Amino acid sequence: MLTKYYLANNPFKAKACYLASLIGITAIVANTTPAAAVEMIYRNPGNVSKIQGLVLDGINYDVTFKYDSFLNLFGSPNSSDFNRPTFWDNSQIAKKAVDNIASLMNSQQPVPTKVNSYPSALLPYRGVVAPNGTLFLVSKVDSYITRWDNFIGESQDIFTQGNEQANYAIFSVQEPPKTVPESNLWVGAVVTFLLGATFNKYEKGKANQD
Repeated sequence: MLTKYYLANNPFKAKACYLASLIGITAIVANTTPAAAVEMIYRNPGNVSKIQGLVLDGINYDVTFKYDSFLNLFGSPNSSDFNRPTFWDNSQIAKKAVDNIASLMNSQQPVPTKVNSYPSALLPYRGVVAPNGTLFLVSKVDSYITRWDNFIGESQDIFTQGNEQANYAIFSVQEPPKTVPESNLWVGAVVTFLLGATFNKYEKGKANQD
């Protein structure tokens, strides 16, 4: 009751408390970031075009699929400007990526039958150069038979020439969300300005009365 009386008879204090509460709300909103969640993006029913927020070893990835040759997408492993696939020379994490994608596909209802309009996708993780210079790739493979399965062990991997076209899974690191969105900074600045202007006006009025 005393607080209500005090605020009712002190307009500036009431405004200050109100604006301060706005600042508090702004601070809460600015520091609230939604938890990352994996999301399937469909080109059309049953046909996945992108996977967003796939977490592997604490890193968030977006996965897209491109139908092209390895050499066009990544270049030659022997070249100085080789654009290394994300899990190149790392069979363990490549297998984990395939396992997670296969599990994710199988969790959908209904289970999608294609990615990027194709029934399989390659995830290259090693290259083998033949004596004649021909490039062969060792890739983890997702293949739709009755469910999405991964083939474990190089004896069950597909070896494909680097200049043959195939559907490749392309991984890119997802940009982390901004801690303080610009819109919230703008709101906070406006509220702070209004609070300062109200205080100055009150102080000037008080000085004139004195």
